[in-house]
Parts: sequence; C-alpha cells; structure tokens
Amino acid sequence: MAIAKQEPQESLLPPGPKSKPANEKARKDALKSITATRRASAWQIHRWPLDKRVLLSRTRVHLPRTYLGRDGEDVRVVREGQDLNQFVHRHYFEELDEARKSEWINFVTPDGVVSRRHEYLGPDPRVAGYHLDVDGEVHIKWWDGFLQDQWMDRQKWRFEVKVDDEGKWVEIDD
Repeated sequence: MAIAKQEPQESLLPPGPKSKPANEKARKDALKSITATRRASAWQIHRWPLDKRVLLSRTRVHLPRTYLGRDGEDVRVVREGQDLNQFVHRHYFEELDEARKSEWINFVTPDGVVSRRHEYLGPDPRVAGYHLDVDGEVHIKWWDGFLQDQWMDRQKWRFEVKVDDEGKWVEIDD
C-alpha cells in the first residue's frame, strides 16, 4: 500500500483591502443629485399644486392624520380621471373639527385659531411623490423641509438608484 506524498503548500496571504466597484462614486453622485431634485420638486401641501396627476382608474388613497401616521389615517376613494394632487391638497386644506384639535400636536400654530389638517403633519410637509402598493392603493411620500425627514404612513422611506438599459441612472423604490 502506497502512502500519499505530502505536497508543499503555499502560505495563504491575508485578503487585500476590498475595493469598491468603479461606479460606486458615480452611484453616490447620482443618488445625491436625484435626491436633491426630488426634494426640490416636492410641493408644499398648503399651496395649490402646479402639476397634475390624473388617475387612470378608481383607487383608494391613504391620508395620514398626523406626522408619521401616529394617530391613524383616513382612506378615501378617488375616481378615475380625478387629479390626485388636487384631491390631496383639498383634503389637507380642510379645517379640523374641534374634538381633534386638542388631541393632536399642531406644528404650525399652538393656539389653533383656524386649524387645517396639514398643520398636524409637521412644520413644513411636502408631497414628494406617491407609492402604489400591491393592491393598487396610493400612499403619499412626504418630505418635510424643516425636519429634513422623509416618511410614508408609519415609516421612513428611501430609494436607491440603478443604471437602466440606456446607461442612465434612475431611481428605484426600496
């Protein structure tokens, strides 16, 4: 019976520093640029929206009552052909009933002379976009210019970027 010969083995070198992909800097720059554009184009909820978002089919929209939806949300039906931006603006520009004024935190004016719904969403709530869930229902992506915070329903939202088929950086939702 033959004994296996021991072959000399090379010593293992420690792994070198991990290098980031060559396009990591480009991805970060694109993310920064798209984020700045998205925040700049977010419209203040207390002002009339300049853009139209006409719905192609009937759906429901989730409208948080307070910042981060801590006090729940209202769900309203929006019809086909209706402008979503105008619907959201009108909802949040309504005056709030007396019973809710004392329960929720008003970020704009503590005395609540004429409290409107948008005053309970944060100091400077802006609509940065919309998200369609798997049921086809609409959720609002909020950006608060004063708090420098972006949120949707009861959570924070963020997005990433990727290169599309044409070689351009585009945003993708997480």
